[in-house]
Amino acid sequence: MQNNMRLKPVVLLQPYNTCRNFTRSGSVYPPLGLCQLAAVDKFNIMQVVDAEALSISDAEMERLLIESSVSICGITATSYNLDVINKWANFCAKHNIALVVGGPHPTLSPKSTFEKCPNLKYIIRGEGELVVNEMFQLILDNKSVEGLPGVCINDNGRTVISDIILRVTDFSNHPFPEVASLPIDKYHCPDAIESPMITFSIQRGCPNGCKFCSTSQMSGKKVRGWSAEQIIKELEFLYFDLGVKELSFVDDVFTLYKKKIGYICNNMIAKGMKFSWFCNIRANQIDYELATIMKKAGCHQTYIGVESGSQKILDSVNKRETIEQMYSCTRLLKEVGIDRSVGFIIGLPGETEETVQQTIEFAQKIKPERLQFTRFTPLVGSEYENLIPTSNRGFHDNTMYDNVTEWINKAYSLCNGTNWGKQSL
Repeated sequence: MQNNMRLKPVVLLQPYNTCRNFTRSGSVYPPLGLCQLAAVDKFNIMQVVDAEALSISDAEMERLLIESSVSICGITATSYNLDVINKWANFCAKHNIALVVGGPHPTLSPKSTFEKCPNLKYIIRGEGELVVNEMFQLILDNKSVEGLPGVCINDNGRTVISDIILRVTDFSNHPFPEVASLPIDKYHCPDAIESPMITFSIQRGCPNGCKFCSTSQMSGKKVRGWSAEQIIKELEFLYFDLGVKELSFVDDVFTLYKKKIGYICNNMIAKGMKFSWFCNIRANQIDYELATIMKKAGCHQTYIGVESGSQKILDSVNKRETIEQMYSCTRLLKEVGIDRSVGFIIGLPGETEETVQQTIEFAQKIKPERLQFTRFTPLVGSEYENLIPTSNRGFHDNTMYDNVTEWINKAYSLCNGTNWGKQSL
């Protein structure tokens, strides 16, 4: 982006260091949520600016917004970047720019988002592409957006909270995120083995109800998405027109519909799309036939959330999978030549020295190519949201949380093999 470039009235911004500061690997990913809004732009007023990928500092971005007389700025918020949101809310309020925020945290906890960002003006709960055209036009015309579904307002301390979380129900004519204008060559992460790389989603929602996760609250338990034919057409565009070589499928339950994924994989092969790609799976949603065709279609790695080597812990968090299924899945993937990136959560309610040891022993048994031991953190919107680790409320004793760091360090030290156990970043 040239320093003297004129921006559109609505800038959908991924601020500088948004990814790098919140991923241990310094990865940079495209802002798919913002790109989804741009894809439905009826009036040619929206522009996605990925200041992270373009290395545009906050100071430079502020100057561009002011000099272009931008009226609306949209940013995605999580529980981890509310300080960033608050900073931009203060800037936007000072320069009479309407800041509109979406994403997991404001969707699931709009009141706390307004409390932590008192100068924030607007929140959209859920899938904002359903309302942005009408909302942005009203703002540009200096009209009230009160009453729009999913839209929350902070008017000088008077808050109006919508009880609706927007969700797309019909994908038959729904566009994919608009990524053609992105600096695709700038995206990267340690899991990718080719470039350029982008993230890609084919469906939304999760039918599972893991107590530590908020995906089903955010996106619903009904899985919704594009048809196989739509997905194949979009993949052709990404590969042949944009030159994308690596895909990160970010869906939580990528292999939920096994026949659909098999059909997509067969078409990727038949149409000469030689993508390299990786995805998330559940252990109980894959079999040998599917794993084999995924490998042939370019899948080189899957992420599996095992969470714990203790069946007691898995049952208590409503994982709805067994240790036996986890083991069979990881052996199957190894057999067909797909690397396993396995994640464990240390410090879940009920964790003890014994359950941590069971987790370590399970990791040693399956010997995944990559692994990650993460600290349990209560997520907004999850069933465990109100557990407070620092005060130990909801945990089994008063020493458990203090032991988590020690347990994680121990797990990494004991699961570092010659050809397995590379720390996933």
